[in-house]
Amino acid sequence: MNMDVSTVQAASGAELIGLLSEQCGLYEQLAALSESQRALITSDEPQRLLTLLGQRQRLLDQADQIAARMRPYQKSWPDLRSRIRPEEAEQVDQLLNRMNALLAGILENDKADAQLLAVRKSATGQEMAAVKAGRLAGAAYVAAAYGAAAQRDWADK
Repeated sequence: MNMDVSTVQAASGAELIGLLSEQCGLYEQLAALSESQRALITSDEPQRLLTLLGQRQRLLDQADQIAARMRPYQKSWPDLRSRIRPEEAEQVDQLLNRMNALLAGILENDKADAQLLAVRKSATGQEMAAVKAGRLAGAAYVAAAYGAAAQRDWADK
């Protein structure tokens, strides 16, 4: 539903509160998934992590749809704020503060998770290099012990 500024000016604070409440609910779900994400990263469950990331993306898509519905309210915010009841304005402020706090927590968790994933990626790369070195050493040992020419390792291809 697209609204122009004149339609928004006629809208009630309750409609805005409804949209903000819906958006806040999505952010709460995202925050919960963000907490679960860390556990999946540390428990080395890539398939479950991918499923969780898919859930997060669906929630983000829904949040984008709500954000699009809120743009007209944002464009006429000073006028709208002056016309809504004080208790509605207070509720709007509380919802906005809650959403900002949730977003800050989600972003902080995501930053920490990205760092954790980078460390895990580096460690995995080192482990793969060690396996390759071990295979090459084994092939060289076989070649020296049995006089056979060392074969190329599958990882070199």
